[in-house]
Amino acid sequence: MKKFLCLILALFLSINAAFAAVPDGSLADDYVGFLTRLKTTPEEFFMLMKTAWATKGWVIEGNDHTTSKARFYDSLILMQMALNAGEINEMILPDFVAEYLQKIDKRYAPSCVSNSGTMNLCFGFMKENKDLANKWNSALTAMRNEYVLANLEKKYIKNFPEDTSYDYIYGTEKKKKEREKQNKIKFERFKDAPTIKVAVTGDLPPVDFIAEDGTPAGYSTAVLAEIGKRLKINIQLVQVNAGARTAAIASGRADVVFWYEVHKNSAFQHDVNEDIILSVPYLSWNKFIHLQFLVED
Repeated sequence: MKKFLCLILALFLSINAAFAAVPDGSLADDYVGFLTRLKTTPEEFFMLMKTAWATKGWVIEGNDHTTSKARFYDSLILMQMALNAGEINEMILPDFVAEYLQKIDKRYAPSCVSNSGTMNLCFGFMKENKDLANKWNSALTAMRNEYVLANLEKKYIKNFPEDTSYDYIYGTEKKKKEREKQNKIKFERFKDAPTIKVAVTGDLPPVDFIAEDGTPAGYSTAVLAEIGKRLKINIQLVQVNAGARTAAIASGRADVVFWYEVHKNSAFQHDVNEDIILSVPYLSWNKFIHLQFLVED
């Protein structure tokens, strides 16, 4: 019995010492969340990020992440659940995603801002689909030169949603129908034209997200609708999660995948394997926002 009581006391003292080592009583290690990168581990990816922050001073404020560890999540919803449950302390997201989440849920708040240089979003194709990739690139290049991409970015990213009031986001059935109408994007259909299956994730709102009625919406969907019109092809959207993007085209489930994150520095290429060819970029950014979840009293 004495041995048992001594063991309990020793355990209590060790736990108390662990908490006392950190001034605010939290554990010494905290976790940050990223959406899954396909060619690396969370540890390897986060080490590269921390090295960049340390050498270039890209963490502007807040946590220095000296003791932080990283976890990958195959969908934004899973990462939000982990943050809300306290399993991670922050989600590190492209600024457009973080700003959208803050618009629709005031419980999300930035803890710091970081940079990794210019990042690009591209579509991915299997190498044997080079002809389609070339046509896709021609359409995207023309859309950029004609300011179509810039106008879609303004409508579906910078100014989306148009109304951020509580009633609009969470309110009446009438407001829900208004939101669905706002989100709806029409795809033209072409008789006897080929159908191209495009995998979307819903994990980078408002660039890519799933509307309340279950249909893909947002900037990427608007871009796809315009590409379909220009190439006179029928677009069929296929939903996958972040971790299954390459598998979707390798298996033939999709012909094209929205969202490969590309950095000009090859050391950061953790999203693209050797079997994939990429489109020209259709969206660029250089800032990440670290989001915390504010627990209501």
